[in-house]
Amino acid sequence: MPIVSAALMGKTWQSVAASSPKEILRLQKQCGKTQEELTGFVIGFTSDCSEDAVGLAMWIHLVVMQAFLRSRMKLKRIAPARIERTWRENEGLFNSALSGPISDPYTVLVQSETSEPAVLRYIAEALTEDDPDDPIDITDAERLHLMRILKTVTDCLHEAARK
Repeated sequence: MPIVSAALMGKTWQSVAASSPKEILRLQKQCGKTQEELTGFVIGFTSDCSEDAVGLAMWIHLVVMQAFLRSRMKLKRIAPARIERTWRENEGLFNSALSGPISDPYTVLVQSETSEPAVLRYIAEALTEDDPDDPIDITDAERLHLMRILKTVTDCLHEAARK
């Protein structure tokens, strides 16, 4: 059962996007404090990416974290071993999604079996959206790498939710 509904995901990204720079900084600090290991994972696994890719990954991570926090579910702290295990588990999905004649790997990933379809749909849209007012210069390989990182984040947060 998903923790984050499509409505909550939509409200969350709109709210974060409308936040002031000061409020964004506060939310980023909260994000790092709430799930330090998970935030460290995103930072570490994007360290070889372009500046635009890192910025996009951190933005999406912030929005996803806020969506889970706004769900009112208590989140357990996520251990590094859980993050690593989930990262490896997602490798198979990404390899199978990219093998064979697939015109749009993002569609395959969004339609894949996931605990949080609304979150994964937001991630895919955020990674593939072309905004002429705010162009982001990242490669397809970086987009797929970020998708895997952010799916790992989503899966870990879903598991960490306590009723």
